[in-house]
Amino acid sequence: MSKAGHIIVIILSVLIIAILWGKTKPSITSLQDELVSAQEARTQAEAAQRTAQAAQRDAEDLAETRLAELTNAKDSLKNAMTALGQQRARGDELDTQLSEVTDQLLDARRELQSWIALGVDQQYVYTMKQRIADAHDEIAAITEEKTVLLRQMDQMRYELGRFVGPAQKVVMRDGLEGSVQAIDSDWGFVIVNVGEKDGARENGELLVSREGKLIGKLLISSVEDNRSIANVIPGWVQSDIQVGDAVAY
Repeated sequence: MSKAGHIIVIILSVLIIAILWGKTKPSITSLQDELVSAQEARTQAEAAQRTAQAAQRDAEDLAETRLAELTNAKDSLKNAMTALGQQRARGDELDTQLSEVTDQLLDARRELQSWIALGVDQQYVYTMKQRIADAHDEIAAITEEKTVLLRQMDQMRYELGRFVGPAQKVVMRDGLEGSVQAIDSDWGFVIVNVGEKDGARENGELLVSREGKLIGKLLISSVEDNRSIANVIPGWVQSDIQVGDAVAY
């Protein structure tokens, strides 16, 4: 082949390559773009997977924490109910003791009056008086212990109410009674003369009455030793609450 023929072959080869490159270049570019997109999608998927795994771990940790809290709450509730049962049993025991000592005191008084009327020896009379004094002391001690016990039981009922949940009404001491001592009309709260020692509890409700007629209802917001601050519950006011109105649970 002549030199000119070689040149023609080379030129034709270059033209063929150029034509083929022109046809395949878009495909290569498209493949490169798809590869980049696939890599980005993979990166996003891996990030999403890590986020999901972290969220799952957080959820599992939270579930374990809530389970532990629930277990502790159940244990505390069980212990509180057991303690309350023991306190009630002790209260019944104190009632029995108080009744027995009171009967003994009455018997001793009657016996003393009989012996005095018969002119019995003064030493015996002194002994009987001492028995009466001892009985008085025992009654005072039992009464004091019972008062403390009632406060403890009130506190336990309050704690149990917190375990049960906010929908559960706060339980206060039966027979809780007092009166309105002051009123703040601007802020809608009143001060009543019943406090923690009387069995009042935060979030407890009190009925307000005047001459036996219901005129309103209060929600206790703060409790001190001898008094409480309460808010007037809307929708329950039948008349303006006044100082001296009776409150009761």
